[in-house]
Amino acid sequence: MKHTGLISPFRRREAEKAAMSIEKTRPPHGGHGEQGITVLLKRMRDAVAQDSSAQERLDLLTKVIASHVVADVCSIYLRRPDDQLELYSTEGLNRTAVHKTRMNWGEGLVGLVAKRHVPLVTSEAPKHPSFSYRPETGEDPLQSFLGVPLIRSGKTLGVLVVQNKAAREYTHEEIEAAQAVATLLAEIAASGELLSQEETEAVGAMLHLPEKLKGFGIVSGIALGKAVFLQPPTPKHRVFAKNPAEEAARLEEGLNDLRQSVDDMLSSNAALSGVSREVLETYRLFAYDRGWKDRLRAAVFSGLTAESAVEQVKAENRARMSQSRDPYLRERLHDLDDLSNRLLRHLSGEKNLGQRPLYDETILFARTMGPAELLEYDRKRLKGLVLGEVSATSHVAIVARALKLPMVSGAPDAMEQTEEGDQAVIDGDVGDIHIRPSAETLEAFRNKQTRYHELEASYAAEKSLPSRTKDGVDITIQMNAGLALDLPFLEQTGAAGVGLFRTELQFLIGSQLPSVASQEALYSEALDLAGGKPVVFRTADIGGDKTAAYMEHGNEVNPAMGWRGLRMALDRPGMIRPQLRALLSAAAGRTLWVMFPFVTLPGEVDEIRGLLDREVERAKRHQKELPADIKIGAMIETPASAWRADLIAEKVDFLSIGGNDLAQFYFAADRDSERVQRRYDPMNAGFLSFLRHTVEKVSRTGTPLSYCGEQSADPVTAAALIGVGVRQFSLPAAFIGPFRRLVRSIDSKSVSDWLEARFVEPHVTLRPALAQFLKDSGASAE
Repeated sequence: MKHTGLISPFRRREAEKAAMSIEKTRPPHGGHGEQGITVLLKRMRDAVAQDSSAQERLDLLTKVIASHVVADVCSIYLRRPDDQLELYSTEGLNRTAVHKTRMNWGEGLVGLVAKRHVPLVTSEAPKHPSFSYRPETGEDPLQSFLGVPLIRSGKTLGVLVVQNKAAREYTHEEIEAAQAVATLLAEIAASGELLSQEETEAVGAMLHLPEKLKGFGIVSGIALGKAVFLQPPTPKHRVFAKNPAEEAARLEEGLNDLRQSVDDMLSSNAALSGVSREVLETYRLFAYDRGWKDRLRAAVFSGLTAESAVEQVKAENRARMSQSRDPYLRERLHDLDDLSNRLLRHLSGEKNLGQRPLYDETILFARTMGPAELLEYDRKRLKGLVLGEVSATSHVAIVARALKLPMVSGAPDAMEQTEEGDQAVIDGDVGDIHIRPSAETLEAFRNKQTRYHELEASYAAEKSLPSRTKDGVDITIQMNAGLALDLPFLEQTGAAGVGLFRTELQFLIGSQLPSVASQEALYSEALDLAGGKPVVFRTADIGGDKTAAYMEHGNEVNPAMGWRGLRMALDRPGMIRPQLRALLSAAAGRTLWVMFPFVTLPGEVDEIRGLLDREVERAKRHQKELPADIKIGAMIETPASAWRADLIAEKVDFLSIGGNDLAQFYFAADRDSERVQRRYDPMNAGFLSFLRHTVEKVSRTGTPLSYCGEQSADPVTAAALIGVGVRQFSLPAAFIGPFRRLVRSIDSKSVSDWLEARFVEPHVTLRPALAQFLKDSGASAE
């Protein structure tokens, strides 16, 4: 896939789609009103196709644009290798200025547009502080200025300028039209269809300079390879159906084909020792979901084609699920998107669902991706993923983690700044993406990759070592899980058990409550895979911002603080009792650890215990085998429950602090909100002293207390938590190795004493000072 200078089909479609999205835009001053953007595009294509010199084609193109927008002046400036912007063509300025007038990067209005990468509009150009007068252009009478950057692969290749003698304001529609034209101009400039071979090569060299992008590390590890794009299918189709019955039959056939393909994937991926099967089984829940099928059929019988019905239901799902504040739920929509795209391909008659050809070492770039699609790729060739819209809780991330496939997300411009075949490097630890890296950068990352593999091997070698501090304090390390496929990490990490198994996924993906049988199957499998180690099942933490299609949607002003967790369970026992029934049955003959989320008052424990007792009595009446023992726990996630944690502790067998929510409520700051997240700091002295107070009260009752929350994945915060008295942790599997090493490298009493001396001082954050203290004491806190 060597770069040839031609416009790729992907990029041409992207450019033309941007232009066509404003097809109804009318030109300035109302001239040639019948000529929309579609006509302009055709005229531009005709100009580029002329059998003439490069300059003549460019001049004709400029004239076409000027006549369409009815501007007094239209000019095209292109970026040279020395970063100067040269006037390449104009309609309205002095022709003698072409190839003579140049602007430095950032100089004048043209240079300012190029530097800022955004349009610039002014009705009084000569009065603008950045205006730079060039007498050779003859622009003295011009007042209004509209400049738009020509951007490709994230770089400014030039500037399109529209000018008028009269002082006027350009409308929003005119600016959008200019941007659409500029997008296509950038593609043409890089294609070789407009400039000379030498100039095209110069543009190509600018486009292929090294780039470093910043995202979020989703799956740890270093990956090197060549870029390949995943392009979701968009088959053309009619919108309205001529015969709804025929469309319903096509839909039924497409669904049958889709379900068969998912079943085939289940049978063909057994080699992953059960890791892939759990994801695909969950994925199959979508494919066989009756509610999804019913909504598709209803859309067809409303008059849509089968394809339009799929797209409509897909859009409805995105609108509903993307509004959730819970990233775990938001990421479920990517599975739905993947399933919808696969169904569209089946409806189009494309039975061969093979993937893009890969290099021997490939980094796959995509805006979104489903887990089933990932499992179809050759894992010997696929080395890493760059995805635009996923989080660490998405199914595709879970599969990638199981496959040890480094992944980075959160860099929306990654695809725009990359060409297929470009060399790429991703760092899943810090979220860096390097496009077209230098030889020195490549060598540095190859060395880092080697060190990373050595570090992973060293963590694995330490999994059997005791988690004990230097001063002899034992720390229990457990693992967070969300699906049965996470359970193999118990053995790989040496974790003592699962301290938090989230159960709400089954409640959120279907059109109705999950059956007792399906819940029991999941819980029983998790217990089997745990091999006798404890698994703490948290009952479904739904409600508020995590709602399913079958649930009533009240008007929650603040969903996170509303009707959710245990509150919903107590108000709607018809939802929690089947889950308790399934848990009791799955744990028959074994110990059942069950934990209730969002407990705020001690009396709520009595109420939920009453519901559990009723299910126990029901099982006895039906002569069902019961668990050998039942351990009940509560999550401390609000200041109210933390303040009365001793009273709650007396009513349960164990407690767990939900650190993420507790910190948010303590600071009244959403950690995901850009405006207030700086006020959210678990290393604040006040919050740490508040935690210490809670830990001390619980310890006096003798009730075991664990800490669940992403803060414990950070070594500095983890050390602080040990310092305030936490002795049991549950954290993601990827962080267990570094956490165990940290525990073995610190003296818990010295950390506790260090914190105690600073609780009385008005520190905003203790992070820098504690990090330095740990470094000086030789702790492994990096």
